[in-house]
Amino acid sequence: MLKKIGSVGLLAVLFGLAGCLATGETQILTQGQGEVALKADQYSIQLGFSEQALSSAAALAKLNGSLAGFIKWKNASGFNVSTQNESVQPIYQYPKNQPRQITGYQAQHSYIVKGLNLQQYDNTMKTLAAFKPESLYQGEVGVSESIRKQAEQQAYDLAYQANREKMKTLTALAKLCWPKVKEIKEYSNSHGGPRVMMMEAKSAPVANEHTISVRLEMIWQASEC
Repeated sequence: MLKKIGSVGLLAVLFGLAGCLATGETQILTQGQGEVALKADQYSIQLGFSEQALSSAAALAKLNGSLAGFIKWKNASGFNVSTQNESVQPIYQYPKNQPRQITGYQAQHSYIVKGLNLQQYDNTMKTLAAFKPESLYQGEVGVSESIRKQAEQQAYDLAYQANREKMKTLTALAKLCWPKVKEIKEYSNSHGGPRVMMMEAKSAPVANEHTISVRLEMIWQASEC
């Protein structure tokens, strides 16, 4: 889910003849930037079930009946499904000028399904809707660590290649040969995090692009040809 952004952005490149060194060598300073855009590859779903009855025991029994199909699916799905909240609470009425009265109990159980890819998200939303939960909605959308690390490496490689191409141009113009790297300084940053949006024509979520950026500042040392 990685996408290279256009051509590699080159920052200001400085070419310095920092006085000929005693060995006849010259230093060249280049700067190059690499950027890689990636989209979210991990999705989660949140859902909840709720039942009411005159007693807490009866409310729990009704809730367990409503959960039966979902629990069977959860145990067979192989997905990362965990409980978010589980409770039994009294239901109150407030008659005018009278003490509040308990009229029944509400049993609730909410879950989150994590680590889904986009296709799994779409299929699972349809499957879970068939169990008729009280609530069903998308959870967090994010980028996996493996994808992020891959993007960082690609951005680094692009920045290095940008420096290398500029160095070749400058050494050719100055008639210098045998360049070698003397020093590398790295500056990295990420522009924002993926934010959740909904596709207009579909129920599947998408996230805006997250940019990994690496800028390398390199000092090369070359000799007269």
